[in-house]
Amino acid sequence: MTYSFVQDQLIMWSVWRLRREDGGLGWPKHVAFFKQNMGGGFWTPEMDSACLDVDKAVCALNDELKEAVIICYCGIGTKEDKSRRLGCCVRTYDNRLKAGEKEILGLLNDLAAGIPMRVQTSGQREAA
Repeated sequence: MTYSFVQDQLIMWSVWRLRREDGGLGWPKHVAFFKQNMGGGFWTPEMDSACLDVDKAVCALNDELKEAVIICYCGIGTKEDKSRRLGCCVRTYDNRLKAGEKEILGLLNDLAAGIPMRVQTSGQREAA
């Protein structure tokens, strides 16, 4: 199996997301009054920015794809365990994951090109 750009970005995003203690909202922990970052480690502002872009793209997915991506990259267990959590077979889980990764790649390309993205209330994305 070869890893693609989007998979590398999603792996970095999942570590970033799981390091947050605020339920994965993605905002760095800091004391606003002192403007001091309370985090540590190897994270740079550029990495936070890249992860925020991935987070926006994940949030823009429809619910089925979003769940598959989050469970794959942030969950623990085998493919079978993860597909059971989604209530589908392994093949459907794989198809949703591939579709989610493809959609995220497109959204990241749009963001890089300066095309803003907005999430509709139904969970579907639309260009702003």
